[in-house]
Amino acid sequence: MVAALLIVALLIGAVVALAVSGDDLQDMCLQELYRKYNVTENDVLFAKNELPHYLHGTILDGDTRVIVTATGEPPEGLKKGEDYDVVISTKEMHAIMGDAKKRYMEKYGVDTANPKLDEVCGIFLPTEGIERLVKIGKIVPVKWNKEDLEL
Repeated sequence: MVAALLIVALLIGAVVALAVSGDDLQDMCLQELYRKYNVTENDVLFAKNELPHYLHGTILDGDTRVIVTATGEPPEGLKKGEDYDVVISTKEMHAIMGDAKKRYMEKYGVDTANPKLDEVCGIFLPTEGIERLVKIGKIVPVKWNKEDLEL
């Protein structure tokens, strides 16, 4: 009787093990890593470029032709309406970008200057986790040569 129960238990265990595919196991491990490093759904969407760009909706985005100069004055020889639509100073540009980053952070909770994920072979891993894995030798950085990229 006990032997029969053990065999049944082993068979059930084998079926359960077969039901958990490699992808499911990978997803379970990723979810655990995301919890450990406080990665949100928006962090994942940002890494996959599925959130709007942080400049979306600003003057620096869209069809408006913006020229940025140190003084905010248009360069000589260029005509408004033909060559550009708006001229702003570098100070104004940095203010627009800073405000856009702040609003993006408030809306999505994602710091555009410090993303939490890096893509490694199509998998989005926590940046902190990757650094740790490199330090302990689980991931070995590869130095790329220009020749490696040529087809």
